[in-house]
Amino acid sequence: MSIKKIVITKGIYENKDLRLLVSFDENDSPLDIINLDNTQIGTVCTATVEKVISDIDSCICKLSIGEKGFIESKKLFPEYYLVRHSDKKKVCQGDQFYVVITQDKKGSKPFSCNFVKHLIDDNKNNGFIYHYINEYASSDYEIVSDLEEVISMDLNVRTYTDESYSLWNLYDLTKLLKNITSNVCHLKDGGNIVIEPTEALTVIDVNSSKNHGKGTAFDTNKQAIDEVIKQIRLRSISGIIIIDMLKVSKDEEQELIRYFKDNSNDDISNVSVHGFTHLGLLEITRSRNFSSVF
Repeated sequence: MSIKKIVITKGIYENKDLRLLVSFDENDSPLDIINLDNTQIGTVCTATVEKVISDIDSCICKLSIGEKGFIESKKLFPEYYLVRHSDKKKVCQGDQFYVVITQDKKGSKPFSCNFVKHLIDDNKNNGFIYHYINEYASSDYEIVSDLEEVISMDLNVRTYTDESYSLWNLYDLTKLLKNITSNVCHLKDGGNIVIEPTEALTVIDVNSSKNHGKGTAFDTNKQAIDEVIKQIRLRSISGIIIIDMLKVSKDEEQELIRYFKDNSNDDISNVSVHGFTHLGLLEITRSRNFSSVF
């Protein structure tokens, strides 16, 4: 499952102006939905150290975009600093260097950053779109866009020019947004999953619903896993995820764990399957990359 097509356009959803990047696989199934106004990933900026945290060997920086950034000390290269205050210490308060944002902030937490040794060509090809293409897209990707700022980029962009039917409507992005904001997702054989985010974790409930009597609990659970893998990526769900599966045998639980691991390998975030609890709840975690659309 590779990223073949990327649609970048703007539109209005529930009275909100949105600039979206939506990627699709070879079957035109959506993979990622990113609000370009909600992410700073790929942005290269200057970082000034505000606080060195020795306990976790890292530091908090003030970024030139006006936000806080976090970087591990092991990622720093003092010989490439813009400003250095000590030849003996690897990092000190007031030291200054370039960084690239690699992970959006969550709540009051700072952005995660990586060190940039030096800028190339004034780093004109920085920003999220270039980052996304370089990190995730297949070599034969194509961007389709009607936005001038995207069309002018040094990328493989096909300009969409049909003024009678918008690019937003062509890919039915309103329907796609409605789907990822609904807490109920239907399975092909009549079951469903209910996604309930909370402050600490995300809970997903698997229901047989109309599927009762038409298939086994194991089959419904496999369908649910397929949908969960799809939805947590589309919705940028991260952190702890608890899935209340239909009751199956211990052997089938192990098979479901293997199935989840095998089918989540294409996710651009790290997905870890920790197994079933004594109460039959499947525990997984997913690393955070992008901010959610809203």
